[in-house]
Amino acid sequence: MIRFVSNAYIYLAQRKWLLLLVMGGMMLCCVLSLSSMKLEERISYLLPDDKSVLSNDLDLIQSAPLQHRILITLHAVNDDLVGAPLAKLTDQLTRTMQSSFFTKVACKPDSLNPNFFIGLRDLVPSLFSNGVQNAVSQAITADNIAKALTSQKHTLGTMEGVLKASTIAADPLNLHRTALQKIASLAYMKNLRILHGVYMTEDGKHSLIMATTPVMTTDSRASVALEQELERISNTLPKGVTWTLLGAQRYTAANALTIKNDIKTTSVIACIALLGIVVCFLRTKQVFFLLLLPLLSYCAGAAAVATGWKPASAMTFGFGPILVGMTIDFGLHLYYVLGSNTAPKRDLLQKASVPIVISGLTTIAAFALLMFSPVPGLRQLSVFITIGLLTAVVLTLFILPHVISGHTGHIASKPLPQFSHNHRAAVLTVTAVVFILGCVGSSQLHFQDHIRAMGVRPAALLQAEKDIRNIWGIKGEEALLFASGTSIDEIVRNTSDSIALLSPEDKKSVVSLTPLLPSRQRQQENRQHWRKFWEAHPSVASTVQAKGVALGFSKHAFTPFYDFIHASPQAVTVGSLRNLGIGSLLDSLLVERSVSPQTEIDVEGTSGLPMAATSTVGYSNFSGVLDTSNFYTLISYLPDTHTINSVFTPEIEKKYDVRLISGSRLGKELASVLTGTFVRFIAYAFAIIVVIILLVHRVVKQCICALLPACFGLLMMGGVLGLLNRPLSIFSVAGALLVLGHGVDYGVYATHAIKKNSLGTSQAIFVSGLTSLAGFGSLLFADHPALFDMGLSVFSGLLAAMPCALLVLPALFSKDTISS
Repeated sequence: MIRFVSNAYIYLAQRKWLLLLVMGGMMLCCVLSLSSMKLEERISYLLPDDKSVLSNDLDLIQSAPLQHRILITLHAVNDDLVGAPLAKLTDQLTRTMQSSFFTKVACKPDSLNPNFFIGLRDLVPSLFSNGVQNAVSQAITADNIAKALTSQKHTLGTMEGVLKASTIAADPLNLHRTALQKIASLAYMKNLRILHGVYMTEDGKHSLIMATTPVMTTDSRASVALEQELERISNTLPKGVTWTLLGAQRYTAANALTIKNDIKTTSVIACIALLGIVVCFLRTKQVFFLLLLPLLSYCAGAAAVATGWKPASAMTFGFGPILVGMTIDFGLHLYYVLGSNTAPKRDLLQKASVPIVISGLTTIAAFALLMFSPVPGLRQLSVFITIGLLTAVVLTLFILPHVISGHTGHIASKPLPQFSHNHRAAVLTVTAVVFILGCVGSSQLHFQDHIRAMGVRPAALLQAEKDIRNIWGIKGEEALLFASGTSIDEIVRNTSDSIALLSPEDKKSVVSLTPLLPSRQRQQENRQHWRKFWEAHPSVASTVQAKGVALGFSKHAFTPFYDFIHASPQAVTVGSLRNLGIGSLLDSLLVERSVSPQTEIDVEGTSGLPMAATSTVGYSNFSGVLDTSNFYTLISYLPDTHTINSVFTPEIEKKYDVRLISGSRLGKELASVLTGTFVRFIAYAFAIIVVIILLVHRVVKQCICALLPACFGLLMMGGVLGLLNRPLSIFSVAGALLVLGHGVDYGVYATHAIKKNSLGTSQAIFVSGLTSLAGFGSLLFADHPALFDMGLSVFSGLLAAMPCALLVLPALFSKDTISS
């Protein structure tokens, strides 16, 4: 390889036109690739897509209807707007919000069936559980019959009674209330009332608009556009009225805008820092070609990503300062070696190419492993940096020697420092202290265990979420129980049977459709109990008739009621519930997806289904071919508590074909993924690097010398994260690979310099280290956690690896000791 580089230099030196042709072709390819590049800031790029448990859980969450709902709370700031005026403004605003951003905007319930209460009464026989039976038993006592009929008599004397006359005749004992209670139990907003025809709080100071949007929470571009539309609407609010918004898309938009701003900020800071380094250390005309190296490498990496992904993640290019800082290292090393003495450039190039090739291979090998990451954003980042580094190595070895002559100052002739006994002791003492601090901090290192911590969470949005929960009585952290299948009866039965495993106290907090829509078998049992109940109470009809006549009702006033208790009861179906006018409530708990006939489904995923249909399949236990066009998912809401999470074990979920997803569970799954990813990637990268180093040096001391800065950098990275109580995130894992690869670069340069007594290496390591620290350090000014985590991890690691290569290695090894 070294001889090839030397021969290529001689060959190209006589054919400068070929250099220009290669450079021009490379630039043209980059321009063509970048011209067709499309960027998006989808949050999905940060999430696994490998059909793992975590990936499937995240897909299931996306299927929940509430993920597509935006809650808008209007506040009456002035007292004269409380009540009816606020209700009128709410209705007007709802009408103006009809646009392509919203499929449905509602500030009031759906239009109820005129016979709503009679329809509820008809449901009671199929809902005749023990609790309902107890309530009905209380209602048919002689005293309660008299009280109920007396109340109905008073109602008939009002305007309301005129409208409810048929309902009173059909249900004089208000049996419908037992079914109404089951509908009321489905409301997850405990403080929601209907006043002046709209959703309001009881004091009339707040009203609610529920807007359903087709915008996916993973679509950042559409989320930003939705946020802009909401901002436009907010400007139309009259004086004295404010609003608070809650929607998952707002967090997506905040992440997208934060990434855009971070890219601008970090790029500017990195450029300023690099300019300062140039002014201090590289005041030469050759700096143009040194800076052209990272620029071309950046374009090559970006072109590779643009070719492989359409669209590509904008966050990938937010790590541009990292690539700039890494790729310029190769050019700087060559620059200082070429200026170290007056030997022929061919000989100096041979000397420089050895550590450049080794360091390039180790860094590329370490970071190429991320191509196997389950996170698409990391795969793109891997291609971006790997292709950029490969381009930088090629340009450094074959192009750069023809356009630079090397540093001409005396500093390039300085070798690595040689310490006296006292200085060596001082260096090693300080190193030992830092080592101990690193061990202490690393012992406190922990992995990220909250899925929401992966993105930015603005204080304003968190406060809005808290305010809306308090105003409407929405509970805190909730768990979602998913049951999916091709039959509604199947998923209702599975959900009901699994919820039955909970304690009575936990059941009180469950919001589920199953009490209102039992399984067919349970409904049949309830109807049998209903018939037996009335067979055991044959005198109720005569008692109602006698009490009614005594109060002035006609003898046949309640004939519809007598017919009802002796008639054949009807089953409760989704259709019958929709006919009542509670379709919106059903749609928030029951999701129907269209599935093409003959679509194959397996237990692991849904390879044949469109995205709209796949999000509800992940944990179904059927396989083979479906001959139906419908696929259903029933969603229930449970408190996210330890007791409930402990009930839904993998065995229980498999038995009942359900899946419980909660914030605490997702956190554990994320921590598990991070732990496995970190250990696996670091182990593989370290093994590859060790093999490369052994093949090159074949001396144990030289291998230790080359690996020591990387190991020290990793220790300090963990120490800093631990001491700052910063969890190890998915991008910290990528940062660890960078520390490993970059630290080995420094070790290889220093080992080669000690072994060959090379000149110029110390300055090359120092200046290249500064450029890397400038690139990674700029990310410390980012607001997005992904960019910041990467910056903090690598900056702290390299801040230890660079001094280790420059000071610790010369204090431990010399030319004589390292070769023995």
